[in-house]
Amino acid sequence: METEVDEKVSVWAFFDGDISPIAMNWRRRLVKFERVIFSSARKVGDCRFVDLVCASDAANFQLEFDSNNYCWRVKKIIGLE
Repeated sequence: METEVDEKVSVWAFFDGDISPIAMNWRRRLVKFERVIFSSARKVGDCRFVDLVCASDAANFQLEFDSNNYCWRVKKIIGLE
């Protein structure tokens, strides 16, 4: 089951060549990530967007990082069955 969200969130991440999200604050909950399942990047004009699918213990989250303004968004929640 997938749920479209598209909400701005605060994310803690390491930037060491690759982007590695550790956790996010979403709807007053701390969601810790276990690993990155998938990552891709695309350019729109001068802006670079990085899409990441991160696994937590409750669900998988598709995140988007905007390199122009350094903002994070939750795009989708992919429920575990």
